[in-house]
Amino acid sequence: MRAVQVVPLLLLLTSVSCSGVRTPEDPTRPPPPKTTVEVRNQKPIDFNMYVLSETTRIRLGLVPGMSSRTFTIPPHLLPNEQGLLRFQADPIGSNAVSTSDQELMVRAGDELSLTLQ
Repeated sequence: MRAVQVVPLLLLLTSVSCSGVRTPEDPTRPPPPKTTVEVRNQKPIDFNMYVLSETTRIRLGLVPGMSSRTFTIPPHLLPNEQGLLRFQADPIGSNAVSTSDQELMVRAGDELSLTLQ
């Protein structure tokens, strides 16, 4: 009988411990400016675009062949409103992947432009 009472308590503690702690945002501080990257695809094949930070790879979206798309870089990749980023182009239907070798210092509000040739 006692074990039955412990199970609901454990479930409650587990659900409370898994919920993230959120700090309230300062309403007097303006939101960070939007940081964007425009990708121009000059090839006839489609590419999935990714942004890479130190430990994270996030898919930005699809850039169809012979077109361009503009993506917003997630603000959490720019701690203190700046960060080192690389970009990766993954062609659909191929095993070849193109990753930028150079890390770019990106600041919140920057407008980047990449061309796939």
